[in-house]
Amino acid sequence: MTKKNIVIITTISSERLRYTLDTIFRDKLKVNYLITDNTKEVCKNDLVIEYNFQKRTDYHFIQASSFISRKTIDLDFKPDIKVSGEELLLFPSEISLFQSDIISAIFYCLSHYDAYIQTEKDSHGRIKFNKWFPRTSGLDKYPYVEIWIDQLKHFLESNGIECQDSHFEQDISFDIDHFYSIDQRPILQHIKASIGDILRMKFFHLFQRWLIILGLKEDPAEKFFHMLDYQSDQKFTFFILMKQGKHNSLNPLNELKKLLIKKLMQYGKVEIHPSYQSLTKPELILLEKLQLSKVSQTEIYSSRFHFLRLSFPESFISLNQYDIQIDQSVGYYDQPGFPSSTCQPYNFFDVLNNQALPLIIQPFVWMDSMNKYYRKISIDEEKEELYQLKELIRKYKGHFSVVFHNDSMTDRRYRMLLKTLLYS
Repeated sequence: MTKKNIVIITTISSERLRYTLDTIFRDKLKVNYLITDNTKEVCKNDLVIEYNFQKRTDYHFIQASSFISRKTIDLDFKPDIKVSGEELLLFPSEISLFQSDIISAIFYCLSHYDAYIQTEKDSHGRIKFNKWFPRTSGLDKYPYVEIWIDQLKHFLESNGIECQDSHFEQDISFDIDHFYSIDQRPILQHIKASIGDILRMKFFHLFQRWLIILGLKEDPAEKFFHMLDYQSDQKFTFFILMKQGKHNSLNPLNELKKLLIKKLMQYGKVEIHPSYQSLTKPELILLEKLQLSKVSQTEIYSSRFHFLRLSFPESFISLNQYDIQIDQSVGYYDQPGFPSSTCQPYNFFDVLNNQALPLIIQPFVWMDSMNKYYRKISIDEEKEELYQLKELIRKYKGHFSVVFHNDSMTDRRYRMLLKTLLYS
């Protein structure tokens, strides 16, 4: 192919626009581009796209929405959306390439714009997704950002621009909330739990509990390490919850827990799982990160918030401040899907302060607790759902990121699901 340059002609000066163009051309397609409002800078062989509110030239044209030029949040904003065949057009425009303003559309999705609007929260302070626009509109059913960028990629390649392809990757991670289900708890907790067993007449469970406490039987959670031994060729990421107490780990940080953290490093990377309280006390992120780094003797670069309890943009500003480079907290807690309409990593954009951060967001599409606590589907339905999600993400050469909890490995259902993913 003949080497050509991409030139974006626009009179719009906007941090939102610059972030989106960098994401599309620099990060995704790996091509250089020039943005200018001066047509005299265009060379003969350049591929030119005009991006303006109104068409001013004879070049290929995308009609810009005023949304891309704003610097503040409009609490009543909802983007226009149109069904076109089997696809959705966000910010539709009949006179534009691709029949829509894909630049505003990509920014809207990747910026988590609706997170700044939603005020209704659940008992854990998390967004209630029943009114989440990407869900109510169907934008979370497919990785539309990849679909739109693919459309642009085909257009560029048909006009002599060489673009890079991404690659399908499977990323399986575990949230390690408790290393033990029963063992390694304070004696007072054992006494309270035993009284509960007696009151509910769960005498067999009481008997099993004390066999484990006395060291006469293996804790059920230890099956997790047996599974890791069996899957020794697969490398995972383990997000470790360091804080003990309400809504956090059942197990204190003792010498045994430190030993188990180091043991996990044989099977992959250990990263931080910021505690429940870190939502309101972000300084805990740094303390817990340093604590884990000291135990593991490694630098900690990634995070996923416990309970997915986070706020936009404050939680991500804190992560960036504490030198976390990648966060894997963006995903639904109640059902599978693409809440930011993408299956690829991307930089976080702080809509409140109108700036891009170096922090990378790696979204996940599925978590085991979705079907434990929020849905009732059979294992066959769940396997089929996971297979379809994996094939969909493979089609768009994205990151198939899924989340398990180590204590789920006590359940044959989730061991089978994990095995299905590893060997499909």
